[in-house]
Amino acid sequence: MWRVVQDHVKPDLLFAGTEFGIFFTTNGGARWVKLGGDVPTISFRDLAIQRRENDLVGASFGRGFYVLDDYSALREATGEALAKEAALFPVRKAWWYVEREPLGESGRASQGASFFIAPNPPFGAVFTYHLADEIRGRAKQRQEKEKPLVEAGKDAPHPGWAEVEAERRETAPVVVLTVKDAAGAVVRRVEGKAEKGFHRVAWDLRLPPVDPIGTPARPDEEGDGPRGVLAAPGTYTVSLAKRVDGATTELAGPVPFEVTRLRPGALPGADPAETAAFLARVAEVSRATGAATQAVSRALERVETLGTALGRSRSAPGGLDAELHAIRQELHAIDEALVGNRARASVEDDGVATITRRVQVAQIGTAWSTYGPTPTHRRSLEIGEKELAAVRERLNAVLEQRLPAFEKQLEQAGAPWTPGRSVPPLP
Repeated sequence: MWRVVQDHVKPDLLFAGTEFGIFFTTNGGARWVKLGGDVPTISFRDLAIQRRENDLVGASFGRGFYVLDDYSALREATGEALAKEAALFPVRKAWWYVEREPLGESGRASQGASFFIAPNPPFGAVFTYHLADEIRGRAKQRQEKEKPLVEAGKDAPHPGWAEVEAERRETAPVVVLTVKDAAGAVVRRVEGKAEKGFHRVAWDLRLPPVDPIGTPARPDEEGDGPRGVLAAPGTYTVSLAKRVDGATTELAGPVPFEVTRLRPGALPGADPAETAAFLARVAEVSRATGAATQAVSRALERVETLGTALGRSRSAPGGLDAELHAIRQELHAIDEALVGNRARASVEDDGVATITRRVQVAQIGTAWSTYGPTPTHRRSLEIGEKELAAVRERLNAVLEQRLPAFEKQLEQAGAPWTPGRSVPPLP
C-alpha cells in the first residue's frame, strides 16, 4: 500500500493506492473493495482528493493520472444500499450551458489519435446506480440453472424448441432511467448497463431528438448522431427501472436534482425558461418539417413502385396513368415548397427561401446559444410554421386519400402487390 486518503465529509470512507490498483472502504477499513471500471491493475503511488468537485485523482507508476469524477455516491454506498436489487444515488447539480466544440465537433473531432486530448467529465446530469446482480434474460437465467449440472459433469436437459425460440425472440435486458420535470411529465429516457456493480450514465440536458427515423446523418453530425434541444433549468427527478422480456419494473427512485444556469450572459437575453420554450417550439416545427420532407421522398419512391405495378396490371392505358402522373407532380410541387427547386440547387443557387430554410434560421440561430431568440428568429419560425401548415394539408391529402385510392384501383386491375398495401384477398 502506497497511499491512503480520507474523505473530507464521511470519515469512514477511505481510498488506498496500492501496487495492484485503487481500493476503497466505506466502513473505516473493515472491508475493502477494488475500484473497477477503466482503472487498470497497476501501481498507484499517490492519491489526492479535489474537495470542491469531490474528485479522486490517482497518480500511477508510469501510466499517467486517472480521475474518478465525483465519487460522492460512495458516501451513500452502505451495506444496506448495496444489498438491494438496485440503488440510485443522489445526483449533484447539473450546469446548464452549451458545450464548446473548438475543433468543430465533440472530442478530438477529425484530428485523429495523433492529436492528444483528455476527455472531460460527462456533460449534463450524471446518474450513478448500483445493481446487486446482473439483470438476466431467458437464456442467462437458463444457463444459471444449468451451471451446477455442467460443473458436475452431468448433461443439461434440452430446454425444448419453444423455450429456445422464446430466447431468440427476446430483446436484451436493459436498465432505463426516466427523467421527469417538476410537473411529473417525462422529459427523457436514458438506457444504462444491466451488469452487476456500479454504473454511470449521463443525460445531456436535452429533449429527445426529433429527426425522422431513417434520416441520413447530416455532414455536421459525424459520429455524434442527432441531438435534441436543451431543456429548461429547474427541478427534475430520475427513477431507475429494468426492462426484461418486454416487462418494465421500477427499481429505485425518484431522486430529485437541479439543473442550474452556469452563469448569466454578458449581453441581455431571454429568460432561460423562455429560451427553452422557444427551442421546444422550434423542435416541434422541425419535427413536422423533417417528417414532411421524408414523407415526400418515401412517397415518390412509392409512386415509382406503383408505376412498375401499373405496367404489369390489366388496366387499359389512360386513366390510371394520368392519375399517377398527377400524384407525382403534386409531390414534386410539395417538395419544392419544402426544400426548394432541385434543378436550381444543383448549380448551387439557393433560390427563394423555403420552409426548411426558414425553420433552419430559427433552429441554427438558437440551438448553440442560451441567449434566446431574436426578432428575426421568431419571425422566421412564424413564417415557416404558417407555410408548413398549408403544405401539410396538401401532403396528407396525397398520403391519406389519393395514394390509397389509387392502390385500391390497382388492386382491382390485378396489379402485383407493392410495399405498404395489405395482402390481396384470396379468390
